[in-house]
Amino acid sequence: MGLPYPARLPCESHVRPGSWLLVLSLLLSAPAAAQVRLDSPWIRRRMLVVPIHPEQVPPLELQVRAGVASLLLFEAPLKRGAVTLPADEKRLQLVPMDDGSLIIVPITDLSEGEQVPLTVETGPGAEPLRFALFTRPDAVDLQVRVVKNQPSVDESTVSALARSLLATADGRATLAVPQQTVDLETRASRGEAESVLWVERRFFATVAMRSRKKGSSPWRLVQARLRATLADGVLLEWPAHLFSGEAGPVRQRHILSGVLPEGASLLDLALDGEDSPGAFQPLPLEEVRTHP
Repeated sequence: MGLPYPARLPCESHVRPGSWLLVLSLLLSAPAAAQVRLDSPWIRRRMLVVPIHPEQVPPLELQVRAGVASLLLFEAPLKRGAVTLPADEKRLQLVPMDDGSLIIVPITDLSEGEQVPLTVETGPGAEPLRFALFTRPDAVDLQVRVVKNQPSVDESTVSALARSLLATADGRATLAVPQQTVDLETRASRGEAESVLWVERRFFATVAMRSRKKGSSPWRLVQARLRATLADGVLLEWPAHLFSGEAGPVRQRHILSGVLPEGASLLDLALDGEDSPGAFQPLPLEEVRTHP
């Protein structure tokens, strides 16, 4: 997949002044205790690359907080009625903008563990984007740019190498990197990132899913998400290429591939089930670069 990230994100100056007056009035109506400093370390700027089939994977997560206006930036203007919340949802104010952006202003925080679905129609022939809004104590999204998935110019080569790795015993005979393990657990299965092969900036990670219960099949992996911290502090999140081997009675192996963005300092991996998004865990970065 090509990574369509720019040198910087668009700023709030694209928003019409009149609409910002509405946003400010909403913020001023929030409880004073909910107001936060915008220079807090947990204020995040993100770029989300949408999945190829959004309806087949968990919704994109957005973290919101009372007193903070979260700005979503889309690549094209949104039509009237393109953004929908549950009919009885009154805690979230939505302000669509003419330039394709959307401002989300929570009047109160969402309850712990609660998620609110948000659906966005982005254009004719495109599958609706599904978001899940959360309130968590550790982060809030101030600016999120949503971009389309761009095909990779070397997809056939990537596919051939990934299939070759899947056909290799334990997926490690051709890997130049010692085994690295990351626990990615669910109730019934355990996922491990066993090893990573780097080819310049592209990597191939071998992931094994194992059943924890005798007689039950391994957890079904539907998506692998990657996250990198760019040089300007923006968190870039995008779906990895996913190549799955044959499922055995208790184990299934997958090869995940992606390209590390220029200037990225961290690389994380999350494994998603159909209705259960995984938590991000670090993949080896500095360690693997020391190996040939």
